[in-house]
Amino acid sequence: MGFLGDINSQLHRISLRTKVILVLFVILGVFIFRVSFSTRYYMVNRHGQEMVSDGLKVAHRYLDNHIRQFDLNLRGLADEVQDNGTSSDNLRHLYQLTRTWDKQYRPDMFFYIDNGGQVRYSSNNTYSDAEKVSVGRRFMSLQAVQKAMAGQMASGIEIIPRELLKFERLLDMSRISIVPTPNADSPGYSLEDKGMAVISAFPVYENGKIVGVLTAAQILNNKFEIVDLIAKDINIKSTIFMDSVRISTTVLDENGERAVGTIISKPVQEQVLKAGKDYFGRAFVVRDWYVTAYEPIRDLHNGVIGALYVGMEETPLVETQKALNNDIRLTMLIVTLIFLAALYWLYRSIVLPIREMSSTALCFARGELKARIPIQNLNRCWEIRNCELFECPVYGKRNLRCWLVPQTNCCNTDDAPARKGVCVHCKVYKSLVGNEIDQLADSLNFMAASIQEHTDSLNDLNIELEEKNCKLLDWKDELECQKEQLMALNNDLEESMKALDDSQSIIYALAVAVEAKDPYTRGHSERVADYSVKLAASIGLPSNQFDNIRGAALLHDIGKIGISGSILRKPGTLTAMEFQQVKKHPIIGERICSSLKFAQAMLPIIRHHHEHYNGKGYPDGLKGEKIPLSARVVAVADAFDAMTSDRPYRSGMSPEEALAILEIGAGSQWDSKLVSEFVGLMRMEQDKTQRLQRRKSDEPRI
Repeated sequence: MGFLGDINSQLHRISLRTKVILVLFVILGVFIFRVSFSTRYYMVNRHGQEMVSDGLKVAHRYLDNHIRQFDLNLRGLADEVQDNGTSSDNLRHLYQLTRTWDKQYRPDMFFYIDNGGQVRYSSNNTYSDAEKVSVGRRFMSLQAVQKAMAGQMASGIEIIPRELLKFERLLDMSRISIVPTPNADSPGYSLEDKGMAVISAFPVYENGKIVGVLTAAQILNNKFEIVDLIAKDINIKSTIFMDSVRISTTVLDENGERAVGTIISKPVQEQVLKAGKDYFGRAFVVRDWYVTAYEPIRDLHNGVIGALYVGMEETPLVETQKALNNDIRLTMLIVTLIFLAALYWLYRSIVLPIREMSSTALCFARGELKARIPIQNLNRCWEIRNCELFECPVYGKRNLRCWLVPQTNCCNTDDAPARKGVCVHCKVYKSLVGNEIDQLADSLNFMAASIQEHTDSLNDLNIELEEKNCKLLDWKDELECQKEQLMALNNDLEESMKALDDSQSIIYALAVAVEAKDPYTRGHSERVADYSVKLAASIGLPSNQFDNIRGAALLHDIGKIGISGSILRKPGTLTAMEFQQVKKHPIIGERICSSLKFAQAMLPIIRHHHEHYNGKGYPDGLKGEKIPLSARVVAVADAFDAMTSDRPYRSGMSPEEALAILEIGAGSQWDSKLVSEFVGLMRMEQDKTQRLQRRKSDEPRI
């Protein structure tokens, strides 16, 4: 710890100039070291991967275009077969036409089989009657032929098995010798006898039925038209793999020949051939490193049967990276020289003035407040402007600049009205002001002068504080008096709160008085309140709304106090005029409670508890969701209790009958969701009650 402390102490004593230079060279060294890796990453890895990725897309497009063009060529022949028939002469004539196609699209296999699976024509062999059936079964195993027999035109890439190549006398042409590769698992055989082919098949119809399939295939083994075209157009190496064997390529081996028969590397086999995914990486090929990209080649059933490869040498990218590194190093050297020149200039402009400030600050610390930091171009704007405001705090003080004095009327511009503000806005000062170092020196000089002024003003401030202390004592007596007044106001407030509680009791008493007018509805409001709170809790309403719902349910019929008792207790059906009087009770109830502060949140429930969900209720004819949810809750509870209670004109229904009526009116008179929830709630309570009754009846009697 002592050793580290000594090192830290020595480093701390190094001058600021030396520290800045050391930090500069450390930063430059790290930057140059890091930029070498960065340029390699961007030029070789990232840029190279982007180039081979684009090249892979182009190669994929070339392969697709080749398949599409091969398919279009055969489509024209298929139309002629449809028009001129499937005779051997016509098929032979069509095959001869394929010999006139561009070499890169000429088929190696051209045959026709009927819907019975017999070979009717083959361009490569003439089969006996017995062979037509057995060889036809081989043809029928091809995916393209199977799709065409099912009525679909098929084109793509497919593996041609060895037996079929042998029958068609194409085995020698497509055979590839396996070349062991150090970084790959070689197969257990030395010759690859199957072939990858571009294949197209078209169904032939007669009287609307499929009578056969016309098929053509071009073997890709040992053919280089596609990969040469890719290499020519986009200047990139390309290869077609069948399984893991290279069957067509522009990559050259150590002897300068095409590296046909070499094996794909093991990581690529796992990623591309087995997992069916694209692969990007780098590999050592023959004599150089390559940036590579692979994508799976799929057959007509979407199975992976090979891979398409593109690659480019890293050498050109590395050369570009080296040239870029040299340019960056030269640029950094020039920047370093410029920085050193700027550093010397800053040393003269900043470090030396800071040293002078440090020595002057020591004088300030010793109490030598008359010491001043030397600055250039003293700017006493009151003198330059011929200012006559002698009350200016800096008037006549040679080492002070008025820009340091806030909230004064001096130094206003000629073209602007006088206003209070910091004098830094003075145009004269702005035209002559120095740099930040000069401003810092001004600040320190002003600080020294201000300290003396503040010392002199402390005594005056002390006298002023004593005067204010006397005033505070007077304010204390006044506050005591105000405290007594507040206590009196608090007592008045408590009495007001008590009066408010009494007003609530009066209103609830009015609700009881309403029920007293009609003995058949006694307890109705309490039951509606209980039902409403249970339903509100069941549908998940916040518990802080329960008090408003309960209060509104207790007061929902308070407006009936303004309805004639003879109407309320009438045993028969009400007349239209009497019913119009009854329909006024929600509005009367709202008016009674509107002046009560505690009941403001209950007013919408009291007014709208008789609204119908279909808009045919009263008093406002609200419909659906426009009816407040709490009012819809109370409406369901009110209806259920009204139906299960005795009335002058009928006896109360059973709970099951009332619930059935609620379900009938769900969606028209009441909210269907609330009805469903309420019915389930009531039936659950009935089940609980019945279970308790059965349990009591089953208990043994002593």
